[in-house]
Amino acid sequence: MNKKVIALTILLVLSFCLQGLALEVPGYEGGIKNETLYKEVVFITGEPIILEGTLDISVRERSNQVTERYTYKLENIEQKAKMSRTVTVTKDLKVNGDQTTASASISSFKETLDVAGVKYEANEKSYQWSKADVYQNKPGVTYFAGNWDGRKTYTINRNQGKVMVETRGNAVGYEHYWGTTETQSISYYVDSERKIRIGDEDETIRWQGTAAVDAVHNRTRDFSYESNQPTQISFRGGYLLTEQQENVLKVTYDLPRLDADGNVRSQRNVGTRSFSIDTNPVNQRLSIPNMRDVSGHWAEKDILLLTSMDALTTKSSYFGPSLPMNRGDFARAIATVMGLRQEEAAQKTRTTKAAEEPQIFTDVTKEDPNKKYIASVYEKGIMQGVGKDRFSPNQALTRAQAVTVLITTLGFENLAPIQQYSTGFRDDGQIPLWAKDAVYMAKELGLVQGTDEGYFQPNKVLTKAEAAAMMTNFIRYLQEDLRYDYRERILNF
Repeated sequence: MNKKVIALTILLVLSFCLQGLALEVPGYEGGIKNETLYKEVVFITGEPIILEGTLDISVRERSNQVTERYTYKLENIEQKAKMSRTVTVTKDLKVNGDQTTASASISSFKETLDVAGVKYEANEKSYQWSKADVYQNKPGVTYFAGNWDGRKTYTINRNQGKVMVETRGNAVGYEHYWGTTETQSISYYVDSERKIRIGDEDETIRWQGTAAVDAVHNRTRDFSYESNQPTQISFRGGYLLTEQQENVLKVTYDLPRLDADGNVRSQRNVGTRSFSIDTNPVNQRLSIPNMRDVSGHWAEKDILLLTSMDALTTKSSYFGPSLPMNRGDFARAIATVMGLRQEEAAQKTRTTKAAEEPQIFTDVTKEDPNKKYIASVYEKGIMQGVGKDRFSPNQALTRAQAVTVLITTLGFENLAPIQQYSTGFRDDGQIPLWAKDAVYMAKELGLVQGTDEGYFQPNKVLTKAEAAAMMTNFIRYLQEDLRYDYRERILNF
């Protein structure tokens, strides 16, 4: 692969990750959005005002730079508030191995908020803002973190006063085939100074307030088994994939209480609000495999799910749950479960000429049904060969090898302790040194459990049924446990 193709591939992967993560929580004002509606809360009047309306987003990519433009049209009819805002953010990107850093700044900005005839205005000259992000592309997951600081100064009715809003924000997130979660946490400090005519004299009213906003976007791809009610039907049921986005906004504030004349009262306006916006679910029925040897098996549902996804295959109408899992089939399973082939297809549609896939291993022929999956996991660094130019696709897989693949996919292999440690399994001494970090992390994450007697059995050959159960558990971790760490734990749900 020549240097131009490599560079283009990096940019495609990078732009995919930036859009998939950074734009899921729309903009940097602490708002949430579904297909048609956008919501955010503003505090500059001293009273929390929930604004809702439309947000249009456009993105332009050029070389190592991304330009995002946000156009807001919002209102709150009850509080007689109307806002228009346009923001252009420019991101400069720098790639270093599997990491990408982005430095963002405001290139244009204009905002007008009218509340019951009082007009607040700001532009790029009165708005200082900068943001720094880092993305790390692991084989199956992209992780993200960012921080920003801003200071926005509004004029009140041009010359009646000003409101300064200082913000400090941070964002964390991840993206993989089964979901995306990004959480923005923003703290606000508001300092207001306004002249009000009282009788024949002008009086200056000053107040300060604080607020905190947590805005969370969560995209999930979930599965459920749907049983058929009629008994006289050719199939008993099948799996349904459902994709949906959930957006949650949580606001806490400590603001002044103002009387009808705008004077600050002694009591403070302290409170918490939260609301959510969901998208309409998108459903997809999976194919129904015909297998005669899994009915009543302890891993029946796991096998049905993985074969419905075409992650595991059958021969004729038999699956062979007790047969050994081989390396080629496991490569197919992990590549399918993580959507690697779909990601590659999406990237190729954006290139003018797709490069022909080379033969990487001499023992993986063009006729091998797992050839493209083996190439995918090899290129991602998830699985390696077993010797010079050899993959041994028909070689049986051990439990230690399978767990190593899962942890490598997550990119967590370096999170195990550095000092000497034990995995906690009774056969810890039998775990190969190259697999010990992965086994430790898999146990910590709840991806694997030992036998009732506390053994891991690292060198035991994995059966196809055990592989199906392991993959289903891995999917559940991606859907639930990882999301909890980024969403529920932060929001204290």
